[in-house]
Amino acid sequence: MDFFVKFKKPLEIREDDELTEDNILKLQYDIISKWKNDSETWFLTKGPPILGILGAVSGIYIHNHYRKKLKLGNFGRATSYLPIVVLPALVAPVVHKVAIQTALLLSNYKCPVCLQVRGGLLQTAVAGIYPAMLAPLACFMYANRHFTYRIPSITQQPREILTLWAKLTRPIAGPLIGIFLANYFAAMYLTNREIQDFHLIMVKLDKSTSLLEERS
Repeated sequence: MDFFVKFKKPLEIREDDELTEDNILKLQYDIISKWKNDSETWFLTKGPPILGILGAVSGIYIHNHYRKKLKLGNFGRATSYLPIVVLPALVAPVVHKVAIQTALLLSNYKCPVCLQVRGGLLQTAVAGIYPAMLAPLACFMYANRHFTYRIPSITQQPREILTLWAKLTRPIAGPLIGIFLANYFAAMYLTNREIQDFHLIMVKLDKSTSLLEERS
């Protein structure tokens, strides 16, 4: 909270209002949403949705690969899309706002690079690793249920299951690494730009508040 407190108390907060984290966070989001120059808040407002879109694209690619390899056709398409594609698209922006933007707007961080790395790791986990782990499991289940591909028993033949997973995953090993890196560096870049935008807004807000105080 140090970065916020070192600026003069904004006019939107009355003198008798308590500076709780919830109040400060609400104020910061109000300032960002009402900021006249949209280009100066673009990364703060559009960053999380972009990460959600990236999560959806990653999930679609991974999901479609295993469905095609296991010859699933339309079997279970809708029900498997929900956890593998839709969920990362919805969760990635929420995780970024809660874990990264909240720390940024409250200045609850000491190292900007560490915040960027945290953002990259969280995005990679939610939008890359999670669908990469869930997609083959879900597709194995549907392939076994609808008899589109011979799936070994996970309890009696666990080694064969791992061998099948490796066989199906090997063709997209390179693209999977690319997906992980794309999510990681995209989140790092967006977090860096969010830090820059937020600091610029706070500097301009502090100057405006100082001018108003001098005139009053």
